[in-house]
Amino acid sequence: MKHRLKLKRVVLLELILIMIICMFSGCSKSSKLKKNGEIYLYYTNKDRTKLISKTYNPEGDDTIAQIEEVLNQMNTSAKKKNCITAKPESVEISGYTLYDKTVNIDFSSSYYEMSKVTELLCRSAIVLSITQIKGVDYVIFTVNSQPLVLDGNNEIGSMKAEDFVAGEESNINSFQNLNIVVYYADKDGKNLVPEEYSGVYDANTSVEKLILDKLISGPELSQYQRTIPSNVKLLSVMTKDGICYVNFDDSFMTESTDVSPELEIYSIVNSLCELSYINKVQISINGETNVKFKDSISLEYTFTRNLDIVK
Repeated sequence: MKHRLKLKRVVLLELILIMIICMFSGCSKSSKLKKNGEIYLYYTNKDRTKLISKTYNPEGDDTIAQIEEVLNQMNTSAKKKNCITAKPESVEISGYTLYDKTVNIDFSSSYYEMSKVTELLCRSAIVLSITQIKGVDYVIFTVNSQPLVLDGNNEIGSMKAEDFVAGEESNINSFQNLNIVVYYADKDGKNLVPEEYSGVYDANTSVEKLILDKLISGPELSQYQRTIPSNVKLLSVMTKDGICYVNFDDSFMTESTDVSPELEIYSIVNSLCELSYINKVQISINGETNVKFKDSISLEYTFTRNLDIVK
């Protein structure tokens, strides 16, 4: 059954958003805007759940010199509270080359020892930082001079900044109209049922996070029931190469609902796979995937949509 936000609520939201836009349009430029020559260097928080940026002014005279400078700077923790290097010390850069505006960075075999969340954050931080250098549009990762391959057979090719979302640089005056579909459990807790939401949302928040927030909040219709405990904390969510990486805290493992573990997992997977650019979902707990959810479902592998349990 489809469910839409009430007209009054949408109108009120639009009025509030217009007021916010008017307030900020009269302000001076944000202090977070870069000065001439400055770029953003990306790090992670100490829990390795999100990216943190700091401004930096490269001193190198040419593109190669600036690439080396930026990579060296990213190996040094920023003088910022709760901020560490996105690349673990155990992962070494063996070398890099620049050709036709593409930087090829080669890593040691320890690259594959990173957890999936840490790897994605590391890759995002490097690509977002390096592609701000004049003369660099793309970045390619290799490991021991071989193409980077993830999830067994997914070869990662050239990457650009637009492939990743950097929350700290988002535009505060940006909003979007969205229709999203979220799967909850039916009254008997045996099947999934879709509930549709329409409304105006802050574009600074990814659609994936909006969907997961709806799942955590629970359904608005009384004949449906929640599939995820309300006190579960979403640590991070990112999408790359058709795979959505969802990272929860350990309460996702320990807290219970009135539905089966299978419905819990596939309410997440089916909801996210409603987005055209998501084909698979990888779920982790505190960045780890080598665990069994509720002692029954391994999180080691990615999940695809399951329509057999949809009513």
